Amino acid sequence: MAEENEEVFDFGSKKKKKSKKEKVKDDEEGNEDAAEATLVGQDGWTQGSLYTYDELLERLYRIIEAKNPSLGTKERYVLKPPQCVRVGSKKVAWVNFSEICEMMKRPVEHVLQFVLAEFGTEGSIAGAATTRAEGQGADGQLILKGRYLPKHCESLLRKYIKEYVTCEMCKSAATTLKKDSSTRLTAVECSNCGASRTTASIKAGYHAVTRGDRKAAKNAKA
Repeated sequence: MAEENEEVFDFGSKKKKKSKKEKVKDDEEGNEDAAEATLVGQDGWTQGSLYTYDELLERLYRIIEAKNPSLGTKERYVLKPPQCVRVGSKKVAWVNFSEICEMMKRPVEHVLQFVLAEFGTEGSIAGAATTRAEGQGADGQLILKGRYLPKHCESLLRKYIKEYVTCEMCKSAATTLKKDSSTRLTAVECSNCGASRTTASIKAGYHAVTRGDRKAAKNAKA
C-alpha cells in the first residue's frame, strides 16, 4: 500500500538549473535562428524611392486641393479705405461708413457699437432726427465726436474684421453673424468650411454725462 501511494503522489524529479555555459549556448542558437528568418511577403518585392519632406508636403496640398477646391484657392476681399471729413472743430464724419458695413455684410448697429466702444466716444448715424435737424452730412455717414484720422478708422476695421468677420479655420470672409436668443451669445458661422465660433461681447461705449442726465438722476433719487 505504501508503494502504491508513493506512485500516486509522485510529482516528478526537480529540474536542474542550467549552468551559465548552457544559457550562453541557447542564446547563440536563438540568434542563429533569427538571422536565418526571411521576410514573408510578395515575391519580387523591392523598396521604392524615398520621398523628401518637401515632396510629401506638396503631395498633401495636392490631395487637399483635389478634395476641397474651395479651400485650395484664396479669394481676396477688398474694402474701400475709410473716408473721414472734418465737421466743425470737434467732430468728424466717416463718409462711407454704411457702405463699408454692407461690404462686410454686417449690421450697421453692430459695427457702430464696436466703433464707439473702441474709440471711447459718442457718435450717431447721419439721417437720424438729431443729425438731420443740425444738417450734418448725408444719410449713412457716421458722425464721431473727436478728431480721428482715416488711419485710426482703418486699424479699427482690421480689428473688427479679425474678430467678427474672418473664419479662424479657413481664413474666409464668407461668414454670417448670428445671435442665439437662449444663450445671448454671438457666433460667426462660415459658409465654406462650416466652422462656427463664439465672439466676444462688445462692451458699452463711452457716454458723457450731460446736464439732462444729472437732472434725471436727481429726480430719480427724489
